[in-house]
Amino acid sequence: MARRGILLLLMVVAILSACSPIKPEKANNDRVPIPLPEDVVSMAVLNRDGGVLREHREGVVLQRLLQGIKNARPSYIGDPEESGEGYELVVRGVKQNRTFAIQDMGKTNGWGVSVKLYASLPGEESGRAWGLSMEWMQLLLDPSAEKAEPELNVTVDEDSDRVILTANRDIDLQSVRDAVQASLLLRSDAASFAKPDYKMPDLRRIVVLFPDLPEGAEIQLLLNEVKSMDGERFSVHSSQDDGQVTIRQGRAWSGLRWVDTAGRTVHEHGFDAAALIQTQPYSEALDREILIYNRNGIVYRFFPESREIGDVTVQEWSNLNEGSYSDEGVGAIYSFAEPEEVEFYVAKGLKTVFRVNPSDGTKQSIYESKSPIYGMAASPDGKHIAVLADSDSDLGPSADLTIVDAQGKVESTFPKAAYIGHSNGWHLIYPIEWTDQDTVAVPLFGTSDFPSVRGKALYHYRQGLQSKEEASVLSEKALALLKSELGEEAASQVVRTLPEPHDEHARYYAVSLAGMGSYLIDLDSDKVTRLGTGEPIMWTSDRQVIVWHSTEGKSVSVASME
Repeated sequence: MARRGILLLLMVVAILSACSPIKPEKANNDRVPIPLPEDVVSMAVLNRDGGVLREHREGVVLQRLLQGIKNARPSYIGDPEESGEGYELVVRGVKQNRTFAIQDMGKTNGWGVSVKLYASLPGEESGRAWGLSMEWMQLLLDPSAEKAEPELNVTVDEDSDRVILTANRDIDLQSVRDAVQASLLLRSDAASFAKPDYKMPDLRRIVVLFPDLPEGAEIQLLLNEVKSMDGERFSVHSSQDDGQVTIRQGRAWSGLRWVDTAGRTVHEHGFDAAALIQTQPYSEALDREILIYNRNGIVYRFFPESREIGDVTVQEWSNLNEGSYSDEGVGAIYSFAEPEEVEFYVAKGLKTVFRVNPSDGTKQSIYESKSPIYGMAASPDGKHIAVLADSDSDLGPSADLTIVDAQGKVESTFPKAAYIGHSNGWHLIYPIEWTDQDTVAVPLFGTSDFPSVRGKALYHYRQGLQSKEEASVLSEKALALLKSELGEEAASQVVRTLPEPHDEHARYYAVSLAGMGSYLIDLDSDKVTRLGTGEPIMWTSDRQVIVWHSTEGKSVSVASME
C-alpha cells in the first residue's frame, strides 16, 4: 500500500477516535490473515511524520515479528475508535512492500487489545483491524528492552479511576492482586467501596479498575512487590513518586475550591498550570488578593471575595532566558500596592526590581540585588518595597531584608532577618508582607524561636526588629480530635494552622497535614472533614475556606505568613 493510502487510513482512525462516547463494536471473527508481501526482507516502524524509528533486518527478531503478525487475531474498529500512540509499519518483500497503521494502546484505559494493526484488504472499501500483544510492540520498538532489568510502568488515568500496568516481562497477576490488597488505603467519608477489578488483555499489560469510588475518595497503593512470572521483582516507574500510586475519584481537575464550615464545596475555579500561590495579609477593609504563578509564566491577580481575576503578566518576561528561576519554576515575582493606579513592582529574573506603570506599561529598573531574591512586597502606599534575598549566596535558609524606596534608594538593610529551614541549593519563594505603612513581617519557619515550626519577625522599615510572634497552633482539644479521627500520627503531621479569623469561640480550624492534604476541624460538632489534597489558602469573610485541590496529583507551593 502506498504511503498516501496509509495516511488516509490513519486519518479515518483519527476521525473515529475524535468522536464520543466510545461504543465498541464486535470484532470481525473471520480469521482473515493480514496481507503480507512474499519473501519479507525487512520491517521498519515510522512515526506519524514518516521518520524511521527502527528497521529490522536481523533474522531472529524479524521472524518473531512476522510470526506475531501471522498469529494476530481479528479485532474491531470502534465508533469512535480508541486513540493510542500511532505508528506506521512498512514491511518490505523482494517484489512488494506493504504499509500498515498501528496504534499502541498500552497507556490507554481500555482492555480489549494492547496493540491494533490496521489494513485494507483488496476489494474492500473499509479497513480492518487485528490485535497484537505488548510483547510484539516492545520487540518492534526496542528488542533490547526484554533483556533489560524487569521494569513495570504505571499510568494513572484519573478520569476513569483506572491504573494501567505495562512491563517488559510477563506479569504475575496474583502478585498484582496481593500488592494492591496489602497496601490499599482509602481516604473517604464512606466506610467501604467496590473491590478492584483486574483486566489482563495480554501477559504484559494489566488494567486495574476501581469502580464506583465514593465521591471525593482518594486511594493510595504501592506496587513495589509486583513480580514477573519468573518471580523477579519489578522496578516500578511512574509519574508519581516512589512506587506509590494515588487515584482520586472524579475527572482530572486542579484548582481552588471554596468549602463552607459544613464541609460543602460551594465554588471552584480551575488553575491547571498553577505552580505557586502568594497570599496577601488579612484586612477587614480590603478584598484580599492572591497572586497565582503558572508553569507557563502567566501570573494572575485574583480577588477571592469578589472572584475577580486579571492577567498581570509582563508578557515579554513570561519566559525568561536570563536570571534565576525558583524551584517552583518562577522567574519573576510581582507585588502591588493598595491603590489600583499606583505603579507595581516586578523582580525580573529574581535579581532586578522594576517599577512598572500599569497605564502605559513602561518599566524602570530601580534596584539590583547582589544575591538571588527570595521574596518582595510593596508597602500599602507603594512608596517602598521590602526585598528578601539570599544571605550567603548559596541558596541557604537565611535571607537579608532590604528596604528600598520607589526610586531605588536603599533605606535600610537587616542581615539574616528571615529564615525558612531547608538545605542549601533550594531557591524557594519566601512570604513577606507589610502589616502597615511602617512594618514588615518576614518568616521564621523552622527556627528555635518557637515551640512550633512557624513564626514571624516584625521589622520597622527604619528602626529594625520590633518583635517575634509564633504562628497559630491547634488547641489541645483540636489535637485530640484530630488524633481520634485520623490516627495518632496526624498530630505530628500538622504543618500549618488557619483558625477562622471571625471565630470568637475558636470553633473552626483549617489545617494542613504533611502528605495527607487539608482538613477542617469543628470543635463544637467533634467533626474532622477533608477539605482538599493541598494546603488551605485563606478564609473568606463569609466563613469559607479556600483550599488547593487536585484530582490528578498536581501540587502548588504556598507562600503565606499564616
